[in-house]
Amino acid sequence: MIKSNSRNYNASDEINALLNYGYAILESEIRKLINGTGLDYSIGFLHEINQSRTSLVYDIQELFRWLIDLSVIQLLEERKIKKSDFIITENYHTRLGEDVAKMLIEKINSNFNVKSNYKNNKNYSYQTILQDNMQQLSNHILKKKQKMDFNIPLMKLDRKDNLKLKEKILNMTPEERKQLGVNKSTLWHMQNNLKKGKTIDLYDKVLSKIQIN
Repeated sequence: MIKSNSRNYNASDEINALLNYGYAILESEIRKLINGTGLDYSIGFLHEINQSRTSLVYDIQELFRWLIDLSVIQLLEERKIKKSDFIITENYHTRLGEDVAKMLIEKINSNFNVKSNYKNNKNYSYQTILQDNMQQLSNHILKKKQKMDFNIPLMKLDRKDNLKLKEKILNMTPEERKQLGVNKSTLWHMQNNLKKGKTIDLYDKVLSKIQIN
């Protein structure tokens, strides 16, 4: 269970504030796992080795940073947050208010609990996958095992609103609509929502008519 992090890094805008907060949570989680394996935070592989830095934390963080990015995108697409949910400090830095911080934590937890095919054709949560990869790295470095299979499976995203599809809907002419057999009011509602920056729900029947190959 991923928990809140007291650090709320300075950011110049709302999106960077969300990303910074999410990365701080991820960093804290990885730091705890490294501490449990007995490895040294400062000895990494990609980032510069420095006793004052946690290079290994940053290395592992790069492999799972996309889960934070995804969580922020999903939260923004839900359009449940607004400017008033953020705090502007006296130094003009943007920080998360309590409510939006809770929503982001919930979204991150939800994505870390998503299961994906990992070992022996079985499904494991990304939280478990992170823990297992850390343990494998530790076993290899400490020479408990000669080989390791450092693997982070891709998450399957079921999205029906890709950019090309949005562009086709927005640019669809009355003649094209008739040829595809799309209802006039259905097209109007989809175009209207897209122009307002909203996400659209496409039923399989409608999607099959306008799907981009």
